[in-house]
Amino acid sequence: MLADSHIHLFEKGYKNSGVNEVLLYESLIKDFSINSALVVGYEGKSWAVGNNAYIASLAADAPWLHPLAFVRPETLCVTDLENMLLSGFEGISLYLFSSEDITHLLLADDEVWQWLVDHGWIVSVNSKNSYWEVWLQILNRFPKLIVLISHLSLPTVTSGFMSTANLNIQFSTIAKLCLFENVYLKLSGLYALEPTKPTYPYPTLDLYLEYIIRNFEVERLIWGSDFSPALSSVTFAQTFQHFYDLSFFSSQHLTKILSQNLLTLLR
Repeated sequence: MLADSHIHLFEKGYKNSGVNEVLLYESLIKDFSINSALVVGYEGKSWAVGNNAYIASLAADAPWLHPLAFVRPETLCVTDLENMLLSGFEGISLYLFSSEDITHLLLADDEVWQWLVDHGWIVSVNSKNSYWEVWLQILNRFPKLIVLISHLSLPTVTSGFMSTANLNIQFSTIAKLCLFENVYLKLSGLYALEPTKPTYPYPTLDLYLEYIIRNFEVERLIWGSDFSPALSSVTFAQTFQHFYDLSFFSSQHLTKILSQNLLTLLR
């Protein structure tokens, strides 16, 4: 069984590809025994406008689907969260890639974070580098907030040997964040991080994955396919089957990472 922490569903397909992503993913549910999936809303580009409304419309008829609403940090407010709750959402999706985004996030009222804690909502975050540091401020005030760090935190991945000291530096903020009980790191987006071609089986990222499994609590690691963007580079199976070939992943690790941890969180 699988539980997928990061997928996208767009009405006209990713970047208006025309693919019926719901039908495609439902076929994958049957083929790979997928129990649940977090649908990460995204409206950051013109082709994606209206994605929140679309995924909300799907949720009622798809019990496997757990929708997260795309929110711009400057619009975070309790009134909007209440409306999202009525629309069936179970959390929010934030994309933070500029100092302006961080400034807006810090201006959000404390009642916003308390509302998210009180309702047990998931906050899925795409960000990178020093922009992760803002969450130390927020989590120190609201330590029970549920935060999911997407795509290994988008570290800077370079070909060749990476020392443990350099990895310690790259993951220093993420390690501090993962000390909070409800912070999870998604093992997702590997196809976009791997610098070598062909991408699969992610030869450069093996060192990063080994570092993560040896330095982070396995109960806070969750797999995500990044469907459907990932399919432009790898097959769906290749978003997770590589883990089985890595000696530092035990069968117990994989059970937790590929399904159990996310299912426990959703319960």
